Amino acid sequence: VTVTSQGTGLSRETKTDDTGHYLTPLLPVGNYTIRVNSQGFKTVEQTDIRLQVNEQREVDFTLVPGSVTEAVEVSATEVAVETSTPTLGQVITAEQVADLPLNGRDFVQLATLTPGTTQETNPQSFFNNGLSSEVSARGTYSLSVGGSRAQSTDWLFDGNDNNELTAGGISILPSIDAIQEFKVLTYNYSAEYGTRAGPTVLVTTKSGSNALHGSVFEFFRNTKLDARSFFAPTREQRNLNQFGGAVGGPIQKDKTFFFVDYQGRRQRYGVPFVGLIPTPAMKTGDYTLDPFGTPRGASNPNGFIDLVNPYTFTAFQCDPITGAPLDALAGGVQPTGVNCNKIPANMIDPTGQAMMNFYPTANASNAAVGFNFTNIPTRRLDEGEFDVRLDHNFSSKDSAFARFSYDQATSFAPGGGPPGFAEQGAFASSVTFANHGRNVALSETHVFSDRTINQISGGFNRIFNHITGIAAGSCLSAKIGIQGANLSSACDSITGYPPSLNQSTKDCESCGLSSTIVGNYWSLGDRGFAPFQGGTNVFSISDSFDMIRGKHDIRIGGQVRANQLNVRAEAFQDGFLIPFGISGDASADLLMGQIGLGIHDQTFQGATTGRRWKVFRPFVQDDWRVTNNLTLNLGLAWAIVTPTTEAQNRQANFDVASAKLFVAGSASIAGCTLCIHSDPRLGIQLDKTALEPRIGLAWKPLGSEKSVVRAGYAIYHDTSWNLGGQGLWQNPPYLIESQNFAGVPTCPFGNSTSPNPVNCGIQRVFLQANLQPIMTPPNPDTFPGSVLSQNRDFKQGMIQQYNLNVERQLPGNVVLTAGYAGSYSTHILVNGMNLAIHSPDACPGGMSPVPGYTFGCGYVKPNAPFGVISNVNDVGRARYNSLQIKAETKSARHGLYALFGYTYSRTFDSGFPDGLGTPPGATYWPLPGAQRADWALSQLNLNHSFTASVLYDLPFGKGKQFGSSWRGPVNAILGNWEVDVIEKATTGFPLYIVDSTPNSTFTTNASGSNFLFNGAVSLNRPDQIADPNKAGPVPTNPDPLCQMTISQGGRAADQVHSLSSWFNPCAFVSAPVGELGLANRAPVYGPRFVNTDFSAIKHFPISESMQLDFRAEFFNIFNHPQFGLTGSSATGMQDVFAPSTFSQVNQTVHDPRVIQFALKLRF
Repeated sequence: VTVTSQGTGLSRETKTDDTGHYLTPLLPVGNYTIRVNSQGFKTVEQTDIRLQVNEQREVDFTLVPGSVTEAVEVSATEVAVETSTPTLGQVITAEQVADLPLNGRDFVQLATLTPGTTQETNPQSFFNNGLSSEVSARGTYSLSVGGSRAQSTDWLFDGNDNNELTAGGISILPSIDAIQEFKVLTYNYSAEYGTRAGPTVLVTTKSGSNALHGSVFEFFRNTKLDARSFFAPTREQRNLNQFGGAVGGPIQKDKTFFFVDYQGRRQRYGVPFVGLIPTPAMKTGDYTLDPFGTPRGASNPNGFIDLVNPYTFTAFQCDPITGAPLDALAGGVQPTGVNCNKIPANMIDPTGQAMMNFYPTANASNAAVGFNFTNIPTRRLDEGEFDVRLDHNFSSKDSAFARFSYDQATSFAPGGGPPGFAEQGAFASSVTFANHGRNVALSETHVFSDRTINQISGGFNRIFNHITGIAAGSCLSAKIGIQGANLSSACDSITGYPPSLNQSTKDCESCGLSSTIVGNYWSLGDRGFAPFQGGTNVFSISDSFDMIRGKHDIRIGGQVRANQLNVRAEAFQDGFLIPFGISGDASADLLMGQIGLGIHDQTFQGATTGRRWKVFRPFVQDDWRVTNNLTLNLGLAWAIVTPTTEAQNRQANFDVASAKLFVAGSASIAGCTLCIHSDPRLGIQLDKTALEPRIGLAWKPLGSEKSVVRAGYAIYHDTSWNLGGQGLWQNPPYLIESQNFAGVPTCPFGNSTSPNPVNCGIQRVFLQANLQPIMTPPNPDTFPGSVLSQNRDFKQGMIQQYNLNVERQLPGNVVLTAGYAGSYSTHILVNGMNLAIHSPDACPGGMSPVPGYTFGCGYVKPNAPFGVISNVNDVGRARYNSLQIKAETKSARHGLYALFGYTYSRTFDSGFPDGLGTPPGATYWPLPGAQRADWALSQLNLNHSFTASVLYDLPFGKGKQFGSSWRGPVNAILGNWEVDVIEKATTGFPLYIVDSTPNSTFTTNASGSNFLFNGAVSLNRPDQIADPNKAGPVPTNPDPLCQMTISQGGRAADQVHSLSSWFNPCAFVSAPVGELGLANRAPVYGPRFVNTDFSAIKHFPISESMQLDFRAEFFNIFNHPQFGLTGSSATGMQDVFAPSTFSQVNQTVHDPRVIQFALKLRF
């Protein structure tokens, strides 16, 4: 049996065994010819056999008596039934990559054509090109399979690591003209793969061949032909130019080959924003009208209540004749007048007013969907990427390749409103991104014999991310009077503040405007973690030794990845502020200088860190052909991940079990009774239990290649995110997050500028005397701030997968696959949950919303003196069950390729947050025994998902079914057309309902209900008192406005699944003070997603080996708006305490119709 590459001439010879079977492993992707000859039989040759990435292809031959010199030639069937393995996944071929309409020429979009694969659609998500994302300069890289996390995808580029470790994205995004094909592995794949819990994506680049080949292209779009986004006041700018080319060929025929490609991108996109901002009147203290011009009060349909004086908790007073507000006297008491919603001038804090003045002027009024401001700032992206690949055949027994890839992108991402300080959220301010990627791959294959082959590979992967805030270096907080915010000698000299205000031993690098969450309004200030510098370096080596022994194909090998994550950043160098809204409106609190929570990062040694960890993964795989009709796939891998260390030992770990702070390095711990010196691993044990068995079978019940039953069971472990140890560098004595949280009011009236060392409003919240005590070095014994903790017995996340499916080749070369796929995940990383929340004991009085717990008693924090113990744990769980159906066909005769997929599934999890991505809702964790109450639909759950992709050469033109005799202009215009379509339709993602109402979470009688989401935002769940999917008044809701519908002047939904009421907001109410809400964590679904992309390609043949293609591409051709609900600015979720956004559709999550033209010359 001789197997020969049709592109490079590489040839391998093998012999059949005594049962007539043969095997040729470790062949490169490509088209092959197989020639079989035997004495006394005619030679049989089969051509155009396409071997796809990670494919085990079974090609059978029938020999007939005759002379060896006689030959029988056949052509291969394009779509084959997988008869050798239980693996689920999908190969995306070169034709699909090159011809299907791809918005931005981003190949990752095609990965979701694989059944069971989910991609987020929330545009603010960290993993969906969210404006705050470290990977957002270049695109979207969120994939989930079987309930896995978005950052758990393992991206492999020619077999080499291609992962971005900071946020879990992709390092190099290759041009589609460089991709030969790629495969998404989803279920029960070989033990050779599986370093992460999600899908493994194998991307293979093109190589040179004996024939010179390549392409030159230009893709172009502008604004004039595009549609307007649904909520945009005007058509937004959409200019894009993508240009480049590729060329490959021989350096020495049959020996050495090259391939080179380049792609440039210049993009200018208008980003439509809608939001809620204070009005000009509110900036001067006049809150008579709400932001939509409606009088405030109990009957306000938009939920804006009357203000209260935060010093007296009574109504503000105005002159009954003039209507002017009455000046406050001692203690903030006003003379008696008439109740009003106006703040007197002597209660307005000049610094708070300066912050308010950063808001732009309201330019809209749409109370139905909760916004009074629209803007379309321009997002800019400039990118260049190239790849160079060399392949060499030393002999028929030795071949190798080397590739180098380079990707450099810079982007400006606007946050929302001019001048750039009013933004959708605390991490969404205007920033400049720079991404620099480098990737090297090397591989050598040696054939010892036709039954023993070895392949060794190595590589280097680097991605560097740099984020700069819009106000960097401006000392803006200091200039407007927020003392102690910009900790820099440069800012001290500008403002005249004494250097003694600088508590940190390191100057701030941002020195901009403090990040501020203002209730339901847009946030203010620079985003957290800006400036940010993050460099990922991954050195990898792997080996695979393949032995064919009888009926066994045994593969033994392993891989090692040495990971380096070098980061220079602090979360909030200029401080983070939250006015609680104790006056009834958070912006009024800000105007009066009242701050409920202030956080400031203090740097001592830990601003620059170098985290290090290694992954070792040996494996063995045996594909055992038991009989001609049954193959067993047996494998075992061992995932070993070393605990994270820091290059200079600048990290610490608070161990909750022993109440000790494990401190690596030589930092002084004198006088700290909590501190003990530790090894660089901080006492975290090496997890040696991560064994990964693979058990699968492929059975041909009818004895033919047209039908197969496949089943499998596998265990995977999640080695991504270095087991959660990414945050321990933020602990004392290296870095401290110091807090000011003193209840209400934070600043006694009249003391806003006094030297009295008390918690005293926005001007003094960050002064050393007002933050928790800080020593140099910080002493945790006397520092009640934030500390991070990772369990010392931390286990890798374990995912058990199982599937059973049937695959059948139907008439017309249609391959149909249908079956069940499921998974159960345990020990999933849970990051950022606060262990300093009291788990209350049973006591008299109070309700019992969670079995075994009674609330209403005094609240005492455990683990004093820490205010927040942010814990990294391994207690997350998830379960996924699905029906997956796939149909695939290809007909060269009819010029048709089609792939259809449908998934019916449910994904549940325990609400684990990971510090990034879409928030998990208000969780009851860590109440012992109450985690069952967090079990709910996952944020990535999709009940129904349908995808389709079609490539079709129309049967019109010279030499085709219709118009075969066309010539000249008729054929030039009407002949040689191709149409391609991608269709996606899914149900909506679950929506999380939370409650940040002050009397529900921020009370002096907290009684355990003051839960901290990721240690920062206090949330509760509401009580659900009615069906949220049913419109109309809710009699059991005590709010009078819920007894009327919106059309009647109330709040109850006239119609659910509408823009103004996606669900009935009156179905939820705040839980009683001190109690946990009873609503499910995810009780409603968001809007569905339907999108159609279409392209028409006209081929102009120039010669036998050259053609020019004209393309017209229509993304979202039917201009179907993909609606979404942004949630409140404070939480990003549906918040009962944010009536202006609660239940209201106020954004789109996908582009409107966009039209693009292109020319491509292929040769």
